[in-house]
Amino acid sequence: MNLQHLKYAVEVEKTGSITQAAENLYMGQPNLSKAIKELEGTLGVILFKRTSKGVLPTAQGKEFLRYAKSILDQVERMEELYRSGGEGRLYFSAAVPRASYITHAFARLLAGLDQAQQLDVNFKETNATDAIHSVAERESKLGVIRYQTIHESYFQNLLEDKAIHVRPLWDFTYQVLFSKNHPLANAATFTPDDLQKYVEILHGDVTVPSLSVMGRARPQEDLHAKKKIRIYERGSQFDLLCQVPDTFMWVSPMPQAVLDRHGLVQRRCDVIDFRMRDVLIYPEGYRLSALDEAFVQQVEQVRDEIIQKQEKA
Repeated sequence: MNLQHLKYAVEVEKTGSITQAAENLYMGQPNLSKAIKELEGTLGVILFKRTSKGVLPTAQGKEFLRYAKSILDQVERMEELYRSGGEGRLYFSAAVPRASYITHAFARLLAGLDQAQQLDVNFKETNATDAIHSVAERESKLGVIRYQTIHESYFQNLLEDKAIHVRPLWDFTYQVLFSKNHPLANAATFTPDDLQKYVEILHGDVTVPSLSVMGRARPQEDLHAKKKIRIYERGSQFDLLCQVPDTFMWVSPMPQAVLDRHGLVQRRCDVIDFRMRDVLIYPEGYRLSALDEAFVQQVEQVRDEIIQKQEKA
């Protein structure tokens, strides 16, 4: 058994297909099949089984692959230490939700680094399902996922099945984000019903939950169907909110600096049973790097600053 065999097995699990794995590895299918058989012979266990859904790991295969991925992570980390002639290039990769408090923390992290330091960063804003896949396949070293708390058991089972470690970050209630020029920006109070004549901005590629906050507030009606705009990247939401005063959006609590920069206000609005949870995820056995830990610390610091400001308001 060697590192190449470990990479072969991990690629087969990732693709669920010997044919596709061989193509991705630039090798012939017979050679890959032979290598997997040799690995199974060395271990004395069957790693994969053929099913109607493709090639899937057995119970023993899942356990082996968990260790294999951990070993490959450690090897990659050692290689990173000595790349570029040992000049210490910093690597960071994360898959996160579209959340201003997280991107604000990420910007702080980068601003605090030595600008002469070599840096290789991959920061992806995406939905929970894609973030989990990215972390499980080691495309991202860590991630943050967001889900409604009523879906806790679904995500717990999914993350456990994929051997992903979970670390709580924040439980919060969504707030409404407006332009300062929105008709409700200065209202003493308002309810979800008061929002019905305005245009709701939604991220179009969320997976679970599939309903918007408006839909969740009154599930018997599709309250947001007549006036909605779906977007797929976060930058456009600020342009729309600023330039189209009748728009609004449900968001996690945002840093005051971001609100001031875009001329926005956030307001609380009671919505029953719409508690959200953000959690940090990373593969079991993966040891967070110093840069990973610094990112998490920045996220927690920004979170605490927002909470403190809301408590004073």
